[in-house]
Parts: sequence; structure tokens; C-alpha cells
Amino acid sequence: GTSMSIALSDFIPIFSPAVAAEFVGTFLLQFLSGAAAANAADNGLAAAALGTGFAMSMLVLSSAHISGGHLNPAVTAGYMVTRANGFTLKEGLSYILAQLLAAISGSFLLRMILPNSALLHPFVTVGALSDKHWGQVVLLEFMCTFMVVLVVFATIADKQRSIAGNAGPLAVGFAYAVGTFAEGPLTGASMNPARTIGPAAAFGYPDHVLESVIATTLAGIVAAASYRALLGLDDSDGSDPLPPPPPAVPP
Repeated sequence: GTSMSIALSDFIPIFSPAVAAEFVGTFLLQFLSGAAAANAADNGLAAAALGTGFAMSMLVLSSAHISGGHLNPAVTAGYMVTRANGFTLKEGLSYILAQLLAAISGSFLLRMILPNSALLHPFVTVGALSDKHWGQVVLLEFMCTFMVVLVVFATIADKQRSIAGNAGPLAVGFAYAVGTFAEGPLTGASMNPARTIGPAAAFGYPDHVLESVIATTLAGIVAAASYRALLGLDDSDGSDPLPPPPPAVPP
């Protein structure tokens, strides 16, 4: 069910292999996606879109069996609110803490490594609309993140009904790539609160963080809740109770 009872202990983060997988995956995602975005200034939008999409596919495919492969607080927020796959508040807060620390670490490392010429276009998630048209930024980020989290739920969370099998992470990577093509030059294509917060911390650039984080997190929650309410979510793990034995044949 989706009923939720909350205890104080739920707010104490845990460290588990799943949380470690979220840290490692998000660290690599931020490093690779940020580097791809920095290169896009000279090499075109496809560098950012395909770099982020391929990185996401690879990393979700590599971590899904351990943690579910969220690598994004907006995805985790959706799982938490809907209790998808039995996901708990304590797990969710632990995931989000790991994701944010990972994104900040990956951003600082990338900033140290990249040459100054590459940092003329830092990999913060801002775009042409960010300065004057925050309402459009919020709507674009909301729509693209909504699409990403809907795809996550359709192909990964909805395990028993999905036709994706083990290809769910490929669809998720495509979703990030399509989202980047759709909104990249306009907003910086976050679709992920950690992807926004990491570079903002590394560059000491807090502008426009709030609208990206609110839009993406809200989109994750709305997408997950909509999926469960409107499309149904069979998030059993397939280990349903055994059917009753056949009636004994009389001798």
C-alpha cells in the first residue's frame, strides 16, 4: 500500500550497498555529464545530449540491480512519495544525501581537471532563458523531468508489466538525451536536482538553482504519483504467494 507512517528514526540516514551505488553512480554521472556539457560549447548540443544520455544508460544499467539506479533526487522523490517497490522514506533520504554529496564531489573534481579554456562555459545548468524568463525555465524543466521520471516508472519501477525487460535503463538514457535536445540551450537541461546543485557548489554560482531544483523535484513527484494513480503500478517483485495446491485426486 501507499500508507505512510513516519518515525524520527526515518530521518537518520543509513549506509548500505544501495546507498554506495547511488553515490558512485551519481559521482560518475556528474563528472561525465558535466564534461560533456563543457565540451558542448565548442562541439554542439549533441555532445551534451548524447554524453548525458549514454552516461545515464550505462550507469543506471550498472547500478539498477543494487539500488534501482535512481542517480537523481527527482526519481528518488517519486519513489518515496509513491512507495514504489516498497521504497521507504529512510532509504530515500539516504539516497538523496548520497546523490547530492556525489554530485558536489564530481563537480569539484571536474572543475579541477578541466583547463581554463573549457571553464569559460562552466557546466552549470543555466541557459538562454534563465536570466529573464524563469517561468519558462520552470515549465521546461518540469516537462522534461516529468518525461524522464515517467519513463523510469514505466520501464524500471513497473517491473511486472513493463515490456522493457533489462532494457529499461536504455530508455531512461534516451529520455535524458531527448530532454537535453529539447531544453538544453534554453535552460541548461538539469532534469536532476543533483546535476544543478553540484556545479552550483563547485563554481559558487547559486543563481537559478532554486527554480531548477523545485521544478525537477516537483516533476518527479507528480510523474510518479500520476503513474501510480492513472496507469497503475504493479511493483510486486514477482514473488507472489504460491497458488493453492490442486485438490487431491480421490483414490
